[in-house]
Amino acid sequence: MKQYILRRVALAIPTLLLVSLIVFAMMRLMPGDVVTRMVEGQAYAPTLDALRRDLGLDRPVSVQYLEWMGGVLRGDFGTSYWTRQPIWDEFARRFPVTLELAFLTILVSVVIGVVVGIVSAVRQDTLSDYIGRTFAILALSVPYFGLAVLVVVLPSIWFKWTPVWTYVPFSVDPLENLKIMLVPALVFGVTRAGPIMRITRSALLDVLRQDYIRTAWSKGLTERTIVLRHGLKNAMIPVISLIGLQLPLYIGGSVIIEAIFRLPGVGLFFFEALTRLDYPVVQSVNLIIAALVVGLNLLVDLSYAFLDPRIRYR
Repeated sequence: MKQYILRRVALAIPTLLLVSLIVFAMMRLMPGDVVTRMVEGQAYAPTLDALRRDLGLDRPVSVQYLEWMGGVLRGDFGTSYWTRQPIWDEFARRFPVTLELAFLTILVSVVIGVVVGIVSAVRQDTLSDYIGRTFAILALSVPYFGLAVLVVVLPSIWFKWTPVWTYVPFSVDPLENLKIMLVPALVFGVTRAGPIMRITRSALLDVLRQDYIRTAWSKGLTERTIVLRHGLKNAMIPVISLIGLQLPLYIGGSVIIEAIFRLPGVGLFFFEALTRLDYPVVQSVNLIIAALVVGLNLLVDLSYAFLDPRIRYR
């Protein structure tokens, strides 16, 4: 187990290095000049050259990259060009919002996907199965950002009423916080529940055809015990794998969801920085999120041994 973890961590290093190189290069290739925007919009310096020297953009690109990576290795992710505030402090302040949204989204998608998948598998080729499969196709077909826009816009068209999405921290008012966060989590989670439902149905159908399940039926065990205790646990491995593959989508999708619902999380922070060409913020947030995704994928892999004791890591 230890060797497997160390090997995965060692493989993560070149992965994160490649992510940093790609993001750094893409930001420099984007059209527009951050210095021009800052001088015209905020008058940060009397001339473009003075501001470019102040931000360090007058040095070669290779030097800029090495200095940024050197700071990251020391735990210093730099400061924002626009606010001049430390990026890590802003990330830490906003991350709980994104974490709550991601947790609620995963909870919604897993509960809906697994429950509908179980019903569809147990009642194969019945009306319940057809409804479940139709729901899965619709969930796969509707983009989450389109559904989010409809949720925000349609009330103002039909009812002449626009919902107010003013974020309230959970520590201040838990009930009000959940009322605000539940709508974007439902919108995002429903669209992610489709593939989970399909893989749950397929995996559970395969398990229910195994010999040991037929033995359990012959012993007179109840359907609930057979499906939930003996079948579902073995069918969850591909479901967990799918959730692990979808983790980048949960985190990346929060950028659009937070921007639409104006939630003050890391996604909105990243979106605003991208529109303003705030290079350090975009680079650092991408690198932190990539590291989180790599770590979460490792945890997903390790969870296989818990679900199936026959799995061993060498």
